[in-house]
Amino acid sequence: MVVSTSPVMNLSSNTSFSNATNARFSDVCEKPAVDSSVNNTRQVQNSSPQFLWDSKTQGIILGSYFYGYVLTQMAGGWLTKMYGGKHPFGVGIFVTGILALLTPFAATLHYGCVITLRILQGLATGVCYPGLQQLVAQWSPPSDRTKFSSLINAGAPLGTVTVLTMAGFLADRFGWESVFYVSGAMTIVWYVFWIFLVYDTPALHPRITEEELILITGYSKNHHGLSSVDRMRQNIPWRSILTSVPVWVMIGAHTGQNWGTYTLLTSLPTYMKHILHFNLFSNGVFSALPYLAMWFVGVFSGYSSDMLRRRKVLSTTNVRKLYNTIANVIPTVALIAVGFVGCDPVAAVALLTIGTGFSGCTTASCQVNSIDLSPTFASVIYGISNTVANLPGIFSPYTVGLITAGPNGHTLSNWRTIFFLSGAIRMAATLPYLLFASGELVDWDKRCCTELAEDKEPAGKTAYICNRSNEILIKDSTLSDYK
Repeated sequence: MVVSTSPVMNLSSNTSFSNATNARFSDVCEKPAVDSSVNNTRQVQNSSPQFLWDSKTQGIILGSYFYGYVLTQMAGGWLTKMYGGKHPFGVGIFVTGILALLTPFAATLHYGCVITLRILQGLATGVCYPGLQQLVAQWSPPSDRTKFSSLINAGAPLGTVTVLTMAGFLADRFGWESVFYVSGAMTIVWYVFWIFLVYDTPALHPRITEEELILITGYSKNHHGLSSVDRMRQNIPWRSILTSVPVWVMIGAHTGQNWGTYTLLTSLPTYMKHILHFNLFSNGVFSALPYLAMWFVGVFSGYSSDMLRRRKVLSTTNVRKLYNTIANVIPTVALIAVGFVGCDPVAAVALLTIGTGFSGCTTASCQVNSIDLSPTFASVIYGISNTVANLPGIFSPYTVGLITAGPNGHTLSNWRTIFFLSGAIRMAATLPYLLFASGELVDWDKRCCTELAEDKEPAGKTAYICNRSNEILIKDSTLSDYK
């Protein structure tokens, strides 16, 4: 974490808003009036060490997490396919929490130690999202899949809201180190619950009822079929995946959207500090607002998109295209507008909230698209997608650092360039998705299901089908119906 102190805004005056009006067309916003007595008290209370790291170093530190994150996405997809999503996801998060506890000590040694810990955190977390995709594919009925996926993925912005709000308060009162200690401890507590409450598939859950199992998977506990191990250990059709146009436009959309998201996620507090001159507490609160909006929009998108599909208002393909377009066009317009509102903090925060909020529509588009295309290999496809799509996590904060490292530093014109670049990348990725995306099951997923059933068909069984979760069921010749 890049930490610095800043003056406390005198909220009882209108100085900041008059400055915003006077400096609307200036390239540098004036600092608000300072309540010296309050500021001195804060400095006495906060005796944490401060680090004078330049913009380039800050960009490297912020992006170093993604150096490791992109390396283990494919491994995460493979591990999940072989062994299920529970343990890759849980262990990855647990290790990240342990490393968070070590970060304050590492920072006192050298910023290189912080970079190393961030890379290790990325390596650990890289296996998590493929595992999550596999769990969603296993535990959600197809008709409600977007709703489930959106609700779960919306936990990410909700977590960001919690951490940013908590971080502002903790850093202001107890020093920046407390942010890492509290978040690390909470992660370890979470892991204990995860181990005892989560199972890889509905069939493995010891307390699931017959009705629940049929609702989720379409079959009963005593069905005749292949084991979950057989289903998970199918041969992965790499050539089909890597030559699939719908897969690649999904990856492109995911990458473009992530450039905008990671630019704000890693740099929004910096913008609010250097441009809007918010203090630590205000910075945490106002940086959290956009992600609160993203959480709300993400959850709403999941419910509304599934409603459109169930009522046959739009096909799954058109639903994915619609929500992906919304997730990129509105944020692009809003963020470009931020560069032209000058130093008005109300307008800037409002536009940032709108722009980041509508990015939540991606939970009903490219983030769930791998499950549409291939429930069988969703974790593998998402691992590939997340590998490419998280490269912006490396390059976007470094790009921000380069742009703001010049002689002018943090100016409105420099941040205008950052927002324009982000918008251009998002729009460049939106058009191919609009033209070539698909929400239908791909042929090679069906073929793999069929081939495995033929290979594993036991004696006495005469036919096979894939159920609605794309798991293989085998019909007994003596039975009157599929089980």
